[in-house]
Amino acid sequence: MQNRLCEMFGIEFPIFAFTHCRDVAAAVSRAGGLGVLGALAFSPDQLEIELNWIDEHVEGKPYGVDVVMPVKSVDREQGLSDTKDLSSQLYGMISKAHWDYADKILADAGIPPLPEDEESGSDPLSQGVLGWTEATGSPLID
Repeated sequence: MQNRLCEMFGIEFPIFAFTHCRDVAAAVSRAGGLGVLGALAFSPDQLEIELNWIDEHVEGKPYGVDVVMPVKSVDREQGLSDTKDLSSQLYGMISKAHWDYADKILADAGIPPLPEDEESGSDPLSQGVLGWTEATGSPLID
């Protein structure tokens, strides 16, 4: 199955697997997709070990590494200075139909909605995605 994504990434199938597990990333890449290792939880030394292991187990096939994009990189272009502004803009890019579809899937599976953060009144999803602070994020991306 060839398409533009396959051509761009040098893969056989347009399947991308984002994972924290090197075994899964390597297996997906070997099978013709693109395994993508989430790098945030690893120290630089541990990440090097993980990437060397993947190099040895992908049989020369491509794989990816998912890294944190600091808010600073986004706000230079958009003029956004805090995560609430950024969160609002990112949420605004997602159509209501997509939100409704995701809500339906969760409801059909019996998964209750996340409660609002009582202190700030903010959506907990935005805190999970954009709630990084310099203290927690910097050591992981230095």
